[in-house]
Amino acid sequence: MTSSLHYIWACLLGSLFVFSFLPFDLFFLPYLIFPTFFFILDQSDKKLATSLLFGFFFFSTGLYWLILCINNYGGASLTNAIIICSIFYVFLSLFFLPFVFFKKLSLLSAIGLFIVLEIVREYIFTGFPWLSIGFSQTNNPLVNNYYQMIGSHGVSLLVLLISALLYISFRDKNKRKLSLFIIALIISTNFLIDLYKQESTIDDNDLNISLLQGNVNQAIKWDTNTLEQQINVYIELLNQAQGEIIIFPETAIPLIYKSYPNNFNEAVENKINENKSVIIGSIFEDNGHYLNGAIIKEKNKDQFYFKEHLVPFGEYFPLVEYFGFFYEKILDIPFSNLIPPKIKNNTIDIKDHNIGLNICYEDIFKTSYDKFNEADLFINLTNDAWYDRSPAAHQHLQIAQARAMEYQKPIVRATNTGVTAYIDAQGKVQNQLPIFTTDILELSAQTNKSKTIFAKYGYIPLYIILFFIVFADKVLLSALLKIKKKVKSLSNF
Repeated sequence: MTSSLHYIWACLLGSLFVFSFLPFDLFFLPYLIFPTFFFILDQSDKKLATSLLFGFFFFSTGLYWLILCINNYGGASLTNAIIICSIFYVFLSLFFLPFVFFKKLSLLSAIGLFIVLEIVREYIFTGFPWLSIGFSQTNNPLVNNYYQMIGSHGVSLLVLLISALLYISFRDKNKRKLSLFIIALIISTNFLIDLYKQESTIDDNDLNISLLQGNVNQAIKWDTNTLEQQINVYIELLNQAQGEIIIFPETAIPLIYKSYPNNFNEAVENKINENKSVIIGSIFEDNGHYLNGAIIKEKNKDQFYFKEHLVPFGEYFPLVEYFGFFYEKILDIPFSNLIPPKIKNNTIDIKDHNIGLNICYEDIFKTSYDKFNEADLFINLTNDAWYDRSPAAHQHLQIAQARAMEYQKPIVRATNTGVTAYIDAQGKVQNQLPIFTTDILELSAQTNKSKTIFAKYGYIPLYIILFFIVFADKVLLSALLKIKKKVKSLSNF
């Protein structure tokens, strides 16, 4: 196979990988794509270009919607949006570099290093774990019990490990039985995890919750001419809501909180007087600075949450003292000068429950859940209208599914345009509203105080596995070579 064919296959396989995720949910695809990718790498004498092309087309097809967001709502021209995003896709493709060395390191070691870099991707430059391989497996019954033990990156490892074993069994008949046995062992262990019983701390009293989906188009959200219309939509939804907790999405009303009109505030007060709790996502002002947050209003008590993990280039501009001119000329995003809070948030106490709150992009990060380790329910307020009808809102939902499975905690998501949903503690989407509809999702959520292995120990079990794969693999290979030499020398006698 010529180098050009290697490149074509790498581009094709990388592009197809996006279909592993929601809304397509072809979770079996990685087990076809990666063995083929490993075969191509094995044959290619241009492993660097092949690996980078695979990574570039994986991220550019999976995140193509970033171009639309920046062009449609970020004020950048289509050309500038393509250039900016292409640079980002090239950067993300660098995380596939370990596969360049899989001949020298051994395939298992290359996989181990790839997982290390996937974890790094969750933290470096504020982090961007979107499209981590493990997120594609939330609906795969053969591996999804592992989330609660080793997390999403651990599931990424299993996907690549099974793919490598399939490749090895294809390439080497002598190792086929052992490879297939290990795959069977991995799958069998997945079902045995169900036998691990945690102390039952599930609350028998369900929380009745109303999630409001206003369905305000992002193109008009900050248009003052549509302000009254938007407010009336949410007042009507609020009046119809039946839950004991009523939840608005992120920045539901396009005003600073202190500027909310009287008719809206009166509608909220009426619900509070009925002994309801109301959570409103809003922009807040503090001494000339702006924060993205939420107010939790109850009788005689207000609580607040302020977003800590802001979206770079969306809610703030990094290194603005150096690139301010560039930002001003290229981008024009409303409320893109937000700041994080000066103090850390605590869990919210609502109806005698500890609630972990996060806003939009925060819910894709492990740290957003770790800081509320005592929570028995998570609430996410988001505005995914930026994504229009691209797969992005569904990808966002799937990440929340994975987090629910990792921590075995229910997650309720109140969104502007979708996907507004209730995810139970096992990561199953129990109910959701159709996207781009104006409606209320009425649900009963069952809270859970239990802690999973992953919640207790984080990545430590995964690090132990990675240590064995990256280092013990070399030791094992060296030992096998010594045994082979010893046997050979004995046979000469």
